[in-house]
Amino acid sequence: MKPILILIALMSVLLEGCAWFDNQVTYFNTYYNIRRITVEIEDEFEFQDENKRKKPRLFVPAIEGVSQNPETAQGNTMTFLKNFTYEKARLQPVSTKVDSILIKGSKILANHPKSRYVEGTLFHMAKAYFFKSEYLPSQQKCLEQLERFPDGEFSPDAHLYLALDYLVQKKVSQGVAALSKCIDVAWYRNRWDILSTAYRIQAELALEKGDLDKAVQPYRQAIAQSEDNSIRAQWQVEIAGIYYRMGQYELAEKNFAKVFDYRPDAVAEFEARLYRAASNTQLNRLDSADVLLTSLESEKKFEEWSSFITAERLALERKRKGEAVDDPVLAAAERKADTSYVGKPELMAQAFQKGMDLFKRGEYDKALPYFAKAKVVRTPIYDVANKYFTYIKQWEDAQRKMRQFRVMAQVDSEKRDTALRSMAREAYAIGRLHETMGQVDSAMQYYVLAHDSTAAADPERGRYLYAQSRLLRDRDPDKADSLSEIVAELYPNSDVGRQASGELGYVADAVIDDAAELFRSGSSFRAVRDYVYASRRFNEIAERFPDSDYAPKALYALGWMFERQALDVDSALYYYGLLVERYPRSEYAREIRPSLEYALAKANDMDVSDSLLLRDLDDDLLKKAKEGEKGLLDQMIDNNRDALQVTNPNFNMPNIQGLLPGSQDGSGQPNINDMLQQQMQNVRPLTPSTPADSTARPVPPNRQDTARPRRP
Repeated sequence: MKPILILIALMSVLLEGCAWFDNQVTYFNTYYNIRRITVEIEDEFEFQDENKRKKPRLFVPAIEGVSQNPETAQGNTMTFLKNFTYEKARLQPVSTKVDSILIKGSKILANHPKSRYVEGTLFHMAKAYFFKSEYLPSQQKCLEQLERFPDGEFSPDAHLYLALDYLVQKKVSQGVAALSKCIDVAWYRNRWDILSTAYRIQAELALEKGDLDKAVQPYRQAIAQSEDNSIRAQWQVEIAGIYYRMGQYELAEKNFAKVFDYRPDAVAEFEARLYRAASNTQLNRLDSADVLLTSLESEKKFEEWSSFITAERLALERKRKGEAVDDPVLAAAERKADTSYVGKPELMAQAFQKGMDLFKRGEYDKALPYFAKAKVVRTPIYDVANKYFTYIKQWEDAQRKMRQFRVMAQVDSEKRDTALRSMAREAYAIGRLHETMGQVDSAMQYYVLAHDSTAAADPERGRYLYAQSRLLRDRDPDKADSLSEIVAELYPNSDVGRQASGELGYVADAVIDDAAELFRSGSSFRAVRDYVYASRRFNEIAERFPDSDYAPKALYALGWMFERQALDVDSALYYYGLLVERYPRSEYAREIRPSLEYALAKANDMDVSDSLLLRDLDDDLLKKAKEGEKGLLDQMIDNNRDALQVTNPNFNMPNIQGLLPGSQDGSGQPNINDMLQQQMQNVRPLTPSTPADSTARPVPPNRQDTARPRRP
């Protein structure tokens, strides 16, 4: 029996010796190099961006109406993940070393699968794949490690990288679940570094959804559970920083003050005091902010961070100056700061804020150099500063081109249409820039200018109209629909025409078959000065719906449009004549009859009978006339000086079909002049026993887009 026991003992020693030997070979030949290379890679990343250097952070306050993440404004979510990923430019100096980690790790897994360094190998390989932006292999290595070593040394790290892998791949629900598990494991192992990163990611996810309470909740819970006052102070700074970034300056000031309930280290203390002063500045508590900044300036231990204090001092002085942005003292302080702290992100942030102040006032030329200054180095506001710098440069370029095309259209008649088209395109481009920048009113002005300045045959006019419709959709949906109808009618085969038709619910070959819709459509065309299509709509009402209440209204609108907008007197008289002929008892006809008759009579150099004019006099005019205050004809002329002006007394009046049963000129066609002569011959002079019609002329009801024509 003893020999057997001795044999077993010898075999155990031998096996343990083999395992020890395997571990030693694995460590010294391969794993040691994996760890060394990983440290070198991370040192290179730290050297590139200094993200992990122990220094105060840059909190940029919210600016009303401005998203500090341009991609978020365009619908790209979770942009904060850029801070955790590695661009190709950053990876290039260490790409060979990253590949070396993967090669050495593969050797360990293949040749030493039972060594004690398999867990670390899997984690370092997962991290290497993450460096290379190969998130699916990184995810697989994290899952493999957590499956084999769920309670291992690298479990918190693997959970964090797994959560990041999921989130970068837009697997949000899986990422959130992995993040929650990461927090649990990090708490168990007292990994405060992992906890801080995980809470930060949770906060950013909540902030992108606009949930401020949910963003600060994890930090509050962590403060309540932790017993380390130094860590609690850091998390309290995180809470206050979130409030500050979101523009909640009152809450930010209170929470920065609470940092000193704990035991902050030097960085947390400086951040709390600095941004408490900044919060007071934003709240216009300038004296309190001044005291806090002066206190920071007086302490030697914060001297290396004096650039932060200088930046906030500039913000304070800018608040003091108010609208006086060109103050020479402030300008001198800015120049001194730029010279003393070249390329400091905190100074770049201040330049951005001043640039935005100028931009919101419309002083683009003054804002441009500040945006240029703000994008010198990578900061939290680099992207948005670069965006607004680009906008202003594009705006200036489009304005310059538009001025050139306007001059060309004025001096070169042969190129006028081409120049106007080009000018309209530049105006549209400027409108798009204003719309992108959130300046809706300015965008609308340029869209209208683009439409009105180009020729009617320009196919791009539909795009300019549709842009107006899009802007009006929320503010004035009825007008937006009217413009969309025009786009769908005139440009049915264009992309904007199809979009407009889809928004209106039109089907192919749809026909407007309602008088009210036709009138609304005609009014829309008239509003954009497309008189040809407006005439078609109003005439269609008169022909297809002669018994409709809209028929006289359409003729009235036609006459008014040609009189007041198109300045075509002949056409105006023609349609007013049709109105009087077809609907003599309508309110519209009674409104226009005296003006029409007076204009036609004067056009033919006829004397106008008092009795003809007095038929439609108001009661107050008739009463004054009877009292002898003024001649009736003089009153009528004075009261209607702005009537249709006809300069040629012998111009030929249009014939109106069906006005009289026959004509007296042998043409077989009724004649308006015959009608007037017969009318004036048959009218009896006014006598005391024949009182004038005392009924006041009614105002046509529901007259939406027409105005009373000028009375002669």
